[in-house]
Amino acid sequence: QIKEPAEPSGHTWNDNFFCWRDIRENPGFRWSYAGKVKGMRCTQILEKADPHTWADNYLCVPKKSSLKLTWNSAGKINGKACIQWREPADPHTWHDNWLCKDNFKPDGCAEWPQDFRWSNAGIPSGYDCVQIKEPAEPSAHTWNDNFFCWRDIRETPGFRWSHAGPITGMKCTRILETADPHTWTDNYLCLPQNSPHNLRWNSAGKINGKACIQWREPADPHTWNDNWLCKD
Repeated sequence: QIKEPAEPSGHTWNDNFFCWRDIRENPGFRWSYAGKVKGMRCTQILEKADPHTWADNYLCVPKKSSLKLTWNSAGKINGKACIQWREPADPHTWHDNWLCKDNFKPDGCAEWPQDFRWSNAGIPSGYDCVQIKEPAEPSAHTWNDNFFCWRDIRETPGFRWSHAGPITGMKCTRILETADPHTWTDNYLCLPQNSPHNLRWNSAGKINGKACIQWREPADPHTWNDNWLCKD
């Protein structure tokens, strides 16, 4: 919903929406009439002729989104694909406002290891993540907030986690801590078959000659202090 609460009811902003086809992936839009949304890439939606506090209105997308948007309140932008935003009931020139798309791609593939990190305390700012969880672990071992992450300005590498065996059609790396009795024998981190990342796991230190990232859970007593994910 696109709404400015300061607008008079007669301007009918209560029924205005920016939409996408429901058969498509959700693009992750968020609307704010109180400034930019932290952690997202935001486009200011401003009609200078409208006195009803439009200066702090933003349409935001996730940082990794392929949509790089530009707003113009005085017609289409040449050379861009644009969609008109029109509200006939608002007298403040809402007939020539357009949202346009730039050609944009995320900033390339995530590079190993510098664009990746492990977190045992939730999703860190500036990253997207896959949750790493073994349901059989006791709650006191705090696996509910463990994530393997990559910088959100990079293309998503396509990770999927499974605690029930390898995922069909993907290339999977077994994540095994033999000292842990809580059913780690069937846990896998998987990637698309065409991923440039070929990973190896070791539960007893780094693998010599390889770039490795430590996976650590201090609350788990079963030697989760020497586990490393490495790239061939």
